Amino acid sequence: MLVLAGAATPAPAATVDASGDLLRAAEVDWAEQHWADTAWNDPTPVAFGADQPKYQCAEYVARALAAAGLVPGLRADDSQDSYLHYAAPNGTTYDLLLISDLPPYHTLYDYLMDSRLGTDVGDQPGSARPGDVVVTYAGPDGTRSHTGLVVTAQDGSAEPTVDAHNRARWHYGYHYYAPSHLVRIHPLALSHVFDPEPGAPDVPAPDVWAPQDPSGPQV
Repeated sequence: MLVLAGAATPAPAATVDASGDLLRAAEVDWAEQHWADTAWNDPTPVAFGADQPKYQCAEYVARALAAAGLVPGLRADDSQDSYLHYAAPNGTTYDLLLISDLPPYHTLYDYLMDSRLGTDVGDQPGSARPGDVVVTYAGPDGTRSHTGLVVTAQDGSAEPTVDAHNRARWHYGYHYYAPSHLVRIHPLALSHVFDPEPGAPDVPAPDVWAPQDPSGPQV
């Protein structure tokens, strides 16, 4: 390869950003293919807006993350039980089928925060990028109740759109899920997933799980 004298070399960050974009694209591509599935092991499509009682919102988002390699040890087509009892590298067992707050159980949201794969930036639709996660706070006392995956970014006056279960939704407006928080996904955090904060004690969380989302069918 001919290199001209004085020519600038590409910044390493460009390669890093491209890698992150590829992982986001893998999330979104998978989500776009599976938004209407009847169940994790049944790709029969349901009608737009139909119930998906065997394939709820948190599981759908978790499988999209796994499709991009963002849940170490899990694949998108692993059994539902593998998501129900996900043993993470930090020694905690997460119920990745659960988004609603149900202490002391560890939910998909907890996984995103504990791993530092996600950052909750509040209601920031203008910052949404494909592959980010939307969390609805419509549960009792303003707790978490629903989740979906951002598939398109804000475009002028058009808000970001979201794919979600467990009523099959495709490219629904971000604010349909209000009150909403955006969880910004950092795909390259996978390289240090579950690393403790400097000076933090390395103490595993309790090994517990929940059988299902107690809030039932969601939007």
